[in-house]
Amino acid sequence: MSHKLRPRLGSAIASTILSLFSAVSLVGVDKAQAAVLTYNINFDGQGSGFLKVDNSLLTGIDIEGISEGTVSEGRMYGFTFPELGSTKEYDNLAGVRAVFREGQFLGVQASGGDGAIRDYISPPDEPGGPFFLRVEGSAYWSIGVTSGSWSREVVHRQVNYQSYIDDGSIVTDSYVIYSRYISPNAEVSYTLVNTEPEPVPEPLTAGGTALALAGLSWLKHKKKMAA
Repeated sequence: MSHKLRPRLGSAIASTILSLFSAVSLVGVDKAQAAVLTYNINFDGQGSGFLKVDNSLLTGIDIEGISEGTVSEGRMYGFTFPELGSTKEYDNLAGVRAVFREGQFLGVQASGGDGAIRDYISPPDEPGGPFFLRVEGSAYWSIGVTSGSWSREVVHRQVNYQSYIDDGSIVTDSYVIYSRYISPNAEVSYTLVNTEPEPVPEPLTAGGTALALAGLSWLKHKKKMAA
């Protein structure tokens, strides 16, 4: 190789190294902004819980609905019936849709609910007995980012035990008590409680690796030319 071409080649390699360093550094900075955000949820005083959402896929432009699966963990309490024997403790929020505006978390889109039935037969010597009692509970909730709706209903059905035995019905000759609560315009609020940065390579470390690789490549080239 001529002495005139060597400075040009060295300059080109130096430029390439700097470009690699800048690109890797920029990638490191972008990823360093990614985080797993933990929010507490208050759903109209009836439901409560938490969720964890990963914002690493955001572009920060306009309103974005991050696809299902972005909420890695979450629970909604308040819409189950353990008192009626339901084994469900909460609604799972993992996998629901999270919504952002210009990089700022707005809320989630999710729904859930529960239902349970408990039967009771009174002893024959109990006053008014024997009688058959069935308690039915049902609940449903839905969240559309910052607002939603929910309902909760408990129905007590009591019937003379002999009537129940005769026709198997708990409606005929029954005494029914309804307990129903409905909130069609429920407010939903979110409170940020924790921010965990995503683990990413340090920009300087990545840049140093790029420099080292480029340097080795230049040394190999020099040895080949000398041979």
